[in-house]
Amino acid sequence: MPDRPSIRHRLSRRIFGGASGGVFRGMATLALGSGIGRVIGIVAIPVLTRLYTPEDFGVLAVFTALVAILAPLVTLRYVLALPLPRQDGVAMNLLALSTGLMLGLSALVAFALWLGGEALLGLVSMQVLAPWWWLIALGVLGTATYEMLTLWATRRRAYKVIAQTNVTQSLAGAAVKIGLGLLSVQPLGLLLGQVVAQAGGIGRLLRGFGAEFRANWHHISPARLRKVAWKHRGFAIWRVPSQFLMVFSMQAPMFFMAALYDAQTTGQFGLAMMALSMPVALLGRTTSQAFFAEASVLGTRKPREIRSMLISVLLRLAVVSLIPALGLCLFSQRVFPLFFGTDWLLAGVFAQALSIYLFFQFIQTPVAHVFYLFNGQRQLLFLNVQRVILIAALFGAAGVFDWASERTVWLYAFVMSVHYALSVAYAYRFIPLPAKEA
Repeated sequence: MPDRPSIRHRLSRRIFGGASGGVFRGMATLALGSGIGRVIGIVAIPVLTRLYTPEDFGVLAVFTALVAILAPLVTLRYVLALPLPRQDGVAMNLLALSTGLMLGLSALVAFALWLGGEALLGLVSMQVLAPWWWLIALGVLGTATYEMLTLWATRRRAYKVIAQTNVTQSLAGAAVKIGLGLLSVQPLGLLLGQVVAQAGGIGRLLRGFGAEFRANWHHISPARLRKVAWKHRGFAIWRVPSQFLMVFSMQAPMFFMAALYDAQTTGQFGLAMMALSMPVALLGRTTSQAFFAEASVLGTRKPREIRSMLISVLLRLAVVSLIPALGLCLFSQRVFPLFFGTDWLLAGVFAQALSIYLFFQFIQTPVAHVFYLFNGQRQLLFLNVQRVILIAALFGAAGVFDWASERTVWLYAFVMSVHYALSVAYAYRFIPLPAKEA
């Protein structure tokens, strides 16, 4: 009688086998490599909350939101097409096109901030960031460069290299924030550390793929650059506004909180978002990268397999995130003051509401890539327009009716949860099926 597989073997086969096996093997590599760095980043937060004030965290939250909105735009989203071409020559021209756009538009951002940064930042009550306009520009350039290089690594399915850079980012960013905090460099320490946390690892990626770039450099020509720009123009025409709206909808709550409430409340909200979004950013980003890489290999000719992969990934993400979300919803109001200090009670109240929203946000992380694969830029734009309208309406009502911050955050969490759930269903139905199955 043959031996039965061990529990460990059966569990491994269940998780890493089947349609989504490649996704979860890639995700496991990314999560394992970067998990240590993320744990250190999370452990560092209680130290940071004792070195910096809620007002400092409010400045950091708006700074992070600005960089997150601007960085994806400077490549006009051509960078997202890097994993798709079969031939390295085409991908190399996309890389060159993205690099040129990034350098030119980053310089334009720097000039605009230098010229009128105080007036622009005053729109979100954050004139305190005006002296650090150059740091915003540097953060935009560094974040865009890192995204571009990691997408090339995704093309190569070099998950280990990406994971190593995630470790570098987390460790270096935490070290800079703590070190400058001990020297009472506030809030600059938080801002510099954030730039390092977003752009660290660029050197490692350049060393890892520099030889490939040099070997394929001869493929670049003005004619080919024009050709790839035209062929992938949908990313610039549809993905740029869609990306702006998507990131703006994620970061807009910070701007609205800064406009409606005081700096301390904004800082409390910023800490809650940062603490809860760290694991979401880690596992969500790794899942998204791995799903895109594996689905790109399948290609649009195998929609049935992609459908199967997507539903499998979504179910497993739900299982992974359910218990942590419930724990945060039930206990964050008690845990936050113990973990971060008694000054951060309101952050625990916010985290209680946001745990529900982040559960649904975590599950839908692979969804956008479905639209990339099947030329659904218009549909993705529609979803992002819808999200921005919902957020603007909600915070507009909060201002008109003078809602308390706790009520505003709870309603925000509920509305976004419903939106993300419906977006997942829409993305699944968007994947085409052969005519005989439709």
